[in-house]
Amino acid sequence: MRRKRTNSRLYYQFLLSHVLIFAIPFIILSSVVYYNAVVKFKGEIEASNLYKLNQVKNTIDVLAKGLDNTASRISIDAKLTPFMVKSGNYNEIEAVDELGKYKANSTIVDETALYFHGDDRLYTSSGINAFDTFTKRVYGFNGLEGTELNKEMSELKSPQIRRVQAQVPGTDQRQNVLMYMFPIPRNSQSPYATVSFFVRESVLTDLVGPILGDFGGSIYILDSGGSMLASRSRETTLTEPDARQIVRQNDESEIQDVRFGGGHYSMMQAKSGLTGWSYVIIMPTKQFLGRVLEMRSFMLFVCGAVVAFGIWAAVLLSMRQYRPIRNLANQARSISGKAPGQSRSHELDLIRDTVLAASDLSKKIDEQRPAVREQFLARLLMGSLRDEQEVDDFVMREQVVLRGSGCFAAVIQMSADVPVSPRQREDLLRMLAEVTTTHAMGYGVELISGPAVALVFSADGGDADFRAIQTEAAAHVSRIFELCCGTRPTIGVGSQAAGLHQINRSYIEASAAIDQSIRVRSGETLFFTDMSEQQDGSGWFSREEQIRLVQSLKQGNAEAAKSALSQIVRDLEGKEVSMFFFRCMSFDLINTFLRTMNDLKLAIPQAYRQRLTDFTTLRQLEGGMNGLIDMICRYVHDNKESKNSALGKETIRYIEEHYKEYDLSLEKLADHFQMSVSYFSRYMKDQTGYTFTEYITHLRMEEVKRLLRHSSLPIKDIVNRVGYADVSNFMRKFKNIEGITLGQYRKLYS
Repeated sequence: MRRKRTNSRLYYQFLLSHVLIFAIPFIILSSVVYYNAVVKFKGEIEASNLYKLNQVKNTIDVLAKGLDNTASRISIDAKLTPFMVKSGNYNEIEAVDELGKYKANSTIVDETALYFHGDDRLYTSSGINAFDTFTKRVYGFNGLEGTELNKEMSELKSPQIRRVQAQVPGTDQRQNVLMYMFPIPRNSQSPYATVSFFVRESVLTDLVGPILGDFGGSIYILDSGGSMLASRSRETTLTEPDARQIVRQNDESEIQDVRFGGGHYSMMQAKSGLTGWSYVIIMPTKQFLGRVLEMRSFMLFVCGAVVAFGIWAAVLLSMRQYRPIRNLANQARSISGKAPGQSRSHELDLIRDTVLAASDLSKKIDEQRPAVREQFLARLLMGSLRDEQEVDDFVMREQVVLRGSGCFAAVIQMSADVPVSPRQREDLLRMLAEVTTTHAMGYGVELISGPAVALVFSADGGDADFRAIQTEAAAHVSRIFELCCGTRPTIGVGSQAAGLHQINRSYIEASAAIDQSIRVRSGETLFFTDMSEQQDGSGWFSREEQIRLVQSLKQGNAEAAKSALSQIVRDLEGKEVSMFFFRCMSFDLINTFLRTMNDLKLAIPQAYRQRLTDFTTLRQLEGGMNGLIDMICRYVHDNKESKNSALGKETIRYIEEHYKEYDLSLEKLADHFQMSVSYFSRYMKDQTGYTFTEYITHLRMEEVKRLLRHSSLPIKDIVNRVGYADVSNFMRKFKNIEGITLGQYRKLYS
C-alpha cells in the first residue's frame, strides 16, 4: 500500500519541486563558495604576483639604468681613454684598478671588461687578458670563442645583452652569465671602445624567485627581441622554448589564462618601458584548486550532510503536502465509485473533475430546485406529507423562507370564460413562484387536477390580525393575476393551520371556498371562515367540518375525510336534541355522502346502502361511513391515475402525429393541453423518460433511419420530411449520435 502511495506522479512532482527549492540555493551558494575559494583566490594570487613582478621589473630597471650610467662615466673617465691606458704599463695597471672600482660600485656585476677597438687585449677588473684566455680560462664560456667575442665588441653600435653559458670555476657545474655591452662613447655613431658588464643569471633569478612563494611555476626574463635572458622553474614541466612559444602566441595582457600542451596555465607578464625586457610568470592553474581541495574531506562531509538533510526535508515536506491531497483524491474516488488503482489520472485532475462534477450537479440541482419545491408543496397540499420533522428538514435544506409559524393555503380559480395563453400562464407562474407581502411569504404551485394555482403562505401575525394578513396576501395575488392576465381571479382562502405539515386542512378549506364561487361574482376573494360562520344557530352539526369532509372525499384524502367525519360524530354525540332532530341530522350526513358520490359519478354498493340506513348508534354509522370513505378515495385515486395515464397517452399520440412538423414546439404542446411550459416539460420527462427535445430527436432519428433503410429518397428530402430545415446541422447531430454519417448508414443497412 505504501508503495502505491509513493508511485504517484503528483508526489514526485512535489518531491522534485522541493529538491529544486533546496538544490538551486545550494548550487548558488556552492558556486559563491567556489568563486571565493578558487576563482577569487586565484585572482588574488595573480594580482599579488603581478604586483611583485612589477616591483622586480622596477628594481631591475634601476639596476640596468645604473649599468648604463656606469658605462657613461667610464666613457668620460680620463684614466680610461685609449691614449692614457696605452701610454705605459703603469697606466694599464691604473686602468685595471679603476675598472675594479666601477665593479665594486655595482652589486650585481660579476666582472667589468673594457675593449678598445683594434686592440687584441681585454682590460678587466682582474687584469689584462687575451680574448681566448678570457673566454676559455676566466669564464669558460660554452659556445663563445675569443675571436667571436672580439668581433661582437668591435662591431657594437648600441647597447646589447647576451646570455652565455659558463663553467663555475673549480667545479663541473655550469651557469648562465649575462653579458651587457655598451659602446663608448655613449650615443656616438663612431665608438672607439666597448665596455661589458658580466652578470650572473642567478643574481636576476634571485630577485624574481620569491614571487612564486610556495606555488609551482616558472619565471622568465626576455629581452626586447624575445630572447631568453633568465629563467627559474619549480614543479613544472615547461621548458624555455615552450615559454617563448606561449608568450608569442598570446597578447600582452597583464593577466590571462592560457592553454598549452593540454594543460591550463595562468600567465602574468610585465614589460619594461626602459629596457624593453619582458618579465613573465607562468603557473599551472590546477594548483589554485589544489590549495582549496586540501579541505576536501571536510567540505565533502559538510556537503554530504547538507544534501542528506535537504533530501530528508524535501521528502518530509512532500509527504506533508501530498497527504491531504491524497486523502481528497481518495475521497473523490470513493464518491465517483472508482478504486484507487482504477484511475491513474493526476490527483489534482481528479479533484478538479470531482469539483466540476459537483458544480455541474449543483447547477442541475438548482435547475431542478423549483420542480422539487413544487412537488414538495403539492405533497403538502394533498396531505401525503405529514411528518413534521421531514417537512422541517426540507425547509432547511432547500432554504425555504418562512415568515412565521402561522400558515394558510389559497387557491386561484382560472375561469374557462377568460382564456389564458401559455405565455401569460408562464409569466403568472413565474411571478407566483415566490410572493412577498408585508407580513407573509407565499409559494405557488400549478395543480394538475384542474385549471388552478395553489399558494402556501407563512405569516408572522397573531390570531387577532391573521384575517388582515390573509386579506393583504389575497389582494396582492389578485393584482399579480390581473397584471398578467388582464382580469381579477376568484381566490379561495383557507383558515390558519398549525404548521406546514397541516396545510392540507387549509387547502381543503380553500378548495371548498372555491366550490362556493358559483354564488358570488367572479373576481371575489372567498374566506372559508366566512362560510362556516354563515350556519344558523339551530344546533345543527358543524357546516365547516361538513365542507372539509366533502372536499377531502373529492380529493381522495381518506385521512382528512375520516378526521372531519370523526369531528362531526363527536359534535352530534354532544348535542342534547330530540331523537327526531337527531335522526334528521344523521340522514343529512348520509345525504352529504350521497351527493358527493353523485358528483363523482360513483354508484353506492348495495351493502353500504343497508349499513347506512339500518344503523342504531352513531358509532355504527361512523363505521359504515369509514368504509365508504375508503372506497370513494380509492376511486378518486384510480380515476386520477386513469386520467393521468390517458393524458400521457394522448400527449404521446399527439407528438407522434405531429413530430414531423417544423413548428412543433414545447410552447405549442403546452398551449394545446392547457398547461404551463415548465409543468408540461416536467410532465413529459415523467411520462417518457426523455425531455421534449430528446424525445422529438429520438422520433425523428428513428424515422430517418427507417427511410434510409427502406427508401431511395435523397438524404436532403429525408431530413426535410422529418421536420428539419437545416440539413447540415442534422447531419452533424446524426453523426454525433450514431458515430457514422447518413450515407454510411444507408450503405450498411439498406
